[in-house]
Amino acid sequence: MDSLHTRLNPPIVGSSAAIAKLRDLVLRFANAFSNVLITGESGTGKELIARNLHSCSRRSDRPFVPVNCAALSPGILESELFGHGKGSFTGAIQSYAGLFEQADGGTLFLDEIGEIPPFIQAKLLRVLQDREIRRMGTAQIRHVDVRIISATNIDLDEWIDKGRFRLDLYYRLNVLGLRVPPLRERVCEISELIDHFLEIRGCPRRTIHDETLSILSRHTWPGNIRELENEVERLVVLYPDVPEIAPNMLSDRIARRGRAESVNVNLLYESPLPLAVGYLEESLVRKTLARTNWNKSQTARELGLSRQGLLKKIKRYGIVKDEPGSREPA
Repeated sequence: MDSLHTRLNPPIVGSSAAIAKLRDLVLRFANAFSNVLITGESGTGKELIARNLHSCSRRSDRPFVPVNCAALSPGILESELFGHGKGSFTGAIQSYAGLFEQADGGTLFLDEIGEIPPFIQAKLLRVLQDREIRRMGTAQIRHVDVRIISATNIDLDEWIDKGRFRLDLYYRLNVLGLRVPPLRERVCEISELIDHFLEIRGCPRRTIHDETLSILSRHTWPGNIRELENEVERLVVLYPDVPEIAPNMLSDRIARRGRAESVNVNLLYESPLPLAVGYLEESLVRKTLARTNWNKSQTARELGLSRQGLLKKIKRYGIVKDEPGSREPA
């Protein structure tokens, strides 16, 4: 990693072309005032990217204020973002400066932006247009100098089509876009990531048995980087002194799913052509659904199907969400 990339803290680990491009874009976007929308599945490290955008920017000495929009009820979220005046509602015993004011001069990170309700979307749009806020229950206008970084694991295009997210707000938030790839698209970096997670826990590097790496590479990683980090933490606790990570050390869930991802080639050779084609089709549909966390629109696009065509195949093969590729076709 070159000297520019050493500025990234926490580091963005990985040697793939996708991660190298992501690091470069983070450094290029860091000093822009433009809003950034980070997309990616849950557990891919979107907040890590947001923190790097802030720490590498000219705003790094000012506050970085994160908020998970999905974790708060609409009323509380409104008060948290915009603040409130004393007596503006029951329990408002004193004035409160909201997160926009707290982040003044710095960065406000709106995680799970797709979950905010429509009336807050409208207020947020106004702030992005005018750079002004008004606390709930007050008339005073306050100017704020805040860079907005938002993140979502939702397909906002689909949300917009359904009328659940404002198109004008989307354009305001997505001036600069960053996509964080899921772990299944960067399985070649699993050993690097394991070394990194061991290092930050103060543990020596361990070798990884070939079969262990094969199982880890076949796993679909629905929890992404967070799931892998949890697995490493489990290994450190259960096997603190072993020099090699063996297959039997993996959690049952990962070992079972990783082995289930392999296709039974003998079954293909022993089946008539129509059955073999159906077997491969079912396997491909199952794996793509698992890989996209059951995003049917994305799955249909990747498979070259219409959404209705995908739904017919899901029904035909009896595929259910709580069995993402874990059982062999009948």
